[in-house]
Amino acid sequence: MSYGGGGNSYNYRDNARLQEQCLAKQQAIEDSTTESLRLVQESLNTGAATAEELHRQGEQIDRTHEKLVDINNKVKQSEHHVRGMKSMFGAMMNKFRGPPKQTTPPPEKIETVPTTNTRPPPSGGSSSAYKEPERHHLDTDRTHDNLVQIGVGVRGLKEMALSMGAELDRQNAKLGDVQTEADKANLGVGKVNKDMQKILNS
Repeated sequence: MSYGGGGNSYNYRDNARLQEQCLAKQQAIEDSTTESLRLVQESLNTGAATAEELHRQGEQIDRTHEKLVDINNKVKQSEHHVRGMKSMFGAMMNKFRGPPKQTTPPPEKIETVPTTNTRPPPSGGSSSAYKEPERHHLDTDRTHDNLVQIGVGVRGLKEMALSMGAELDRQNAKLGDVQTEADKANLGVGKVNKDMQKILNS
């Protein structure tokens, strides 16, 4: 009888030790997913701030392009008046040609980067994102919730990256337009100045 009792005691201690090991592994997994969730959230916050700054940068580039287009329109008007001042023939040509047509920049569609609905939903309806789990049982639901929220956050990061990439492509193309308009403005102003010098020196 004593032998059987000792065996039962041994089995109990063995099972208890296995349960403690399982709890420790479960806690390690839960801690790992909680830390991963925190890093994903930090990445979402950083991405949202970067997207907002990128949007402001795009608006600034668009305003610069519009100003250069306006400058080139005024340069064209100046060229028109200088031609009229050069000679009567120039004035006659202006009558036939009429005033130069002004160009207006086409409206730009600025890519907006989603900055809402990217945060993983809080788990279990709790106001705290990282509630301390109960350590007396295997809380697999907590780990599952963390993994679900991580998946939501990663998808949000992917969408954010794609939107920012599209906006960067648009801005790069617009910078090319800005350079073209700047070159036209430099040439136009130089030509007007040269013509005015000829008139003054004549």
